[in-house]
Amino acid sequence: MLLRRSSVPGFRYVAVFLVGIALGFSLATWLLQNLSLGTTGAALSHVKRCNQVDSSHDASSSTTVDSVPSKNLIFIGVMTAAKYLPTRAVAVNRTWAETIPGQVAFFSSESSEVPAEWNLPVVSLQGVDDSYPPQKKSFMMLKYMHDNFIDKYEWFMRADDDVYIKGYRLEPFLRSINGTKRYFLGQAGLGKREELGLLHLRDGENFCMGGPGIILSRETLKSIVPHISYCLKNLWSTHEDVEVGRCVHRFAGVDCTWSYEMQKLFYQNYSSEQAFTGNLHKPELWKAITLHPIKKTLHMYRVHAYLQSQLMAKKRLQIMTYYREIQDMKELLHEDRARISGAFEHETQQLGLHPSLMKFHAQSFGDVIPWRFFSRYLYLHDMDSPRQGITKPIQAAVTDVVLQIMQLINSNSKRVGRTIEFKEVMYGYSRVIPPYGVDYILDLLLMYKKHHGSSRTLSVRRHSYLHQSFGRIQLIEDELLVNDQERKLPENDLPENSLTSVAFLQENSFYHKSKETIHFIMPLAGRLETFQRFMKNFEKNCLIPGDNVKLLVVLFKLSENDQSEEIEDTLLKFKRQYPSYDLHLLHGVGDFKRGLALDLGATQYPKTSLLFFIDVDMYISPGFLSRCRQNSHPGGQVYYPSVFSQYNPDFVYGPQSHPSSQLVVSEEAGFFRGYGYGIVCLYNADLQRVGGMDSSIVGWGFEDVDLYQKFVSSNITIFRAPDPGLVHIYHSVECDPSLESKQYQMCLGTKGNTYGSNMQLAKQLQVVKGKLTGVDAMEINEG
Repeated sequence: MLLRRSSVPGFRYVAVFLVGIALGFSLATWLLQNLSLGTTGAALSHVKRCNQVDSSHDASSSTTVDSVPSKNLIFIGVMTAAKYLPTRAVAVNRTWAETIPGQVAFFSSESSEVPAEWNLPVVSLQGVDDSYPPQKKSFMMLKYMHDNFIDKYEWFMRADDDVYIKGYRLEPFLRSINGTKRYFLGQAGLGKREELGLLHLRDGENFCMGGPGIILSRETLKSIVPHISYCLKNLWSTHEDVEVGRCVHRFAGVDCTWSYEMQKLFYQNYSSEQAFTGNLHKPELWKAITLHPIKKTLHMYRVHAYLQSQLMAKKRLQIMTYYREIQDMKELLHEDRARISGAFEHETQQLGLHPSLMKFHAQSFGDVIPWRFFSRYLYLHDMDSPRQGITKPIQAAVTDVVLQIMQLINSNSKRVGRTIEFKEVMYGYSRVIPPYGVDYILDLLLMYKKHHGSSRTLSVRRHSYLHQSFGRIQLIEDELLVNDQERKLPENDLPENSLTSVAFLQENSFYHKSKETIHFIMPLAGRLETFQRFMKNFEKNCLIPGDNVKLLVVLFKLSENDQSEEIEDTLLKFKRQYPSYDLHLLHGVGDFKRGLALDLGATQYPKTSLLFFIDVDMYISPGFLSRCRQNSHPGGQVYYPSVFSQYNPDFVYGPQSHPSSQLVVSEEAGFFRGYGYGIVCLYNADLQRVGGMDSSIVGWGFEDVDLYQKFVSSNITIFRAPDPGLVHIYHSVECDPSLESKQYQMCLGTKGNTYGSNMQLAKQLQVVKGKLTGVDAMEINEG
């Protein structure tokens, strides 16, 4: 259908009218923008009386800085001592000092010297030593700042060497304050309770606590430096931060900021040595500008790595926002998606989708992705044991999501006069939607606190429907799993092509890893026939192929029907047949203790040895040994394979119809043990690092859980995955009632799980019920 242009004379008037509206709208927008900029500038320069910073606009909560941040905003002087220069000072210089929009220098005693290779800006103050309390060092540092940098920087900060300062939050905070006036910023203090009245503070007088850091404006520093000699001669306490505050109050006429918010921005952790050593997913770490105290350098690096990861996450979110804006513009421009091609366009389509629980649409019943339910436990619908413990990665993921929710909820808390605190997750659902992200439905128990008007506190429950989008796929290159000496190859032996050189190096490196010796350690007491079956399997998959392995059997004698001599003869037979292999036997003393046996075996090998704890019931298939080597990293990772455990074949197949092969891995034949931790590949040094085995536990069971918990509490990664190369051959389980309660319950659980699958047990119950009611078993199976 064609449309003809109207010949009505009023058409021109309509066109002129529309153009006038467009021009008027553009002019109004330009005026509003310029007026708003002027208003904002006035607001940022407005400060409340009594030296309280007006933070109603919450400038400190922003993590966005200028594209070219100013390097002349602040000078930070870090007070340290000669003994801490190679540790704390170096750690500070390599972490947060790089984020500061200005300059950082370290102030130490007159005799302090540092090697040039440290690249550490140290100021050795004349006439100052490292004695404590450091009143003279603090005042002389302020004087040095004034004499050398007073006209170059707007702000000056006194900091300790055990504080972490976020430069990306410090800059927007300071730019929200008029730096041309006198300010004394930090967390206000009056001293400890037992010190009240002993610090000689006047009524209304306070001081800024030195630990979290003290910030002075240029005018404040100018006011006190001419009187530093007086302040040093009139010290009323041994606390240098109290004396600095007294000097500022007397000669600059300002006090430390009285503001509840400053306690969060200049954060002081009072848990002493435990500060910032545990879980870092906490709101106080996100809100704070400074964190104090961080006494150990390893903790300083850890906090820095965590905060940098949070910044990276925000950058990734910003990238996702750009993708969504690009996709929105494509839709507004009505671009034909059928003509879109290329990797970028595909990424834009996928990553440009806005958060939704409806990104994925199942095309069939089998495509439906089920939800996982969790409260105190995690419940899975497709597992034989549906109730499982909530692992640390899941806890960390949910905690991270909840923290982000609370940030969003409280983003306008000051404006509306209320805050909402998180109490706990009552229950929740989650599911992973590849390649889109993770969906959450959370039932949150919250505490509602109203501040404006009549204050009140209420407990409320709210449902949150969340989608955590996946970002772009990233390829991360792992370090080569070889020693430095193995990496050093003659240059003339490398191919000329650079890509070929890299491939050659990697191939050569993994060659060394694939030939690493695996030290088998097997605890044993009796069970001659089972041991003979194991040795045949060991011969077939390890000895005959010529794999690099060693075997140590730690043998305990039984009080009755002992078969130790026959076991020794069996091992001696293989040792004679394969003289090049290290096959040894070590006798244990006393009652059988699996933990003691493994600990004794580990002491027979160097700390650099790769150990494999194995039981006599295990069957090894080709491929497992390479996974044992590749998944175990010294000082970094241990490999806990989830073994395939057979069901009772008499129960599954019937006494007369066993399969031809006993090593069938199928849902009917057995299951991968999610609760067994006795089989592990690890390095001896890592075993010793976490404290070794608990040799006091008698018998079987719980010693493996104890070791697993030690690794969970350490900084060593646990790699756990189903491994079809390890099959636990079924055998009857007898649980001794004399065992410890936990061991006995674990034994009964293992015994019950090895009868058969839930479906097989249900069918068997139907058969039994049918016999009692006269229903034919064939009818039950057909039903």
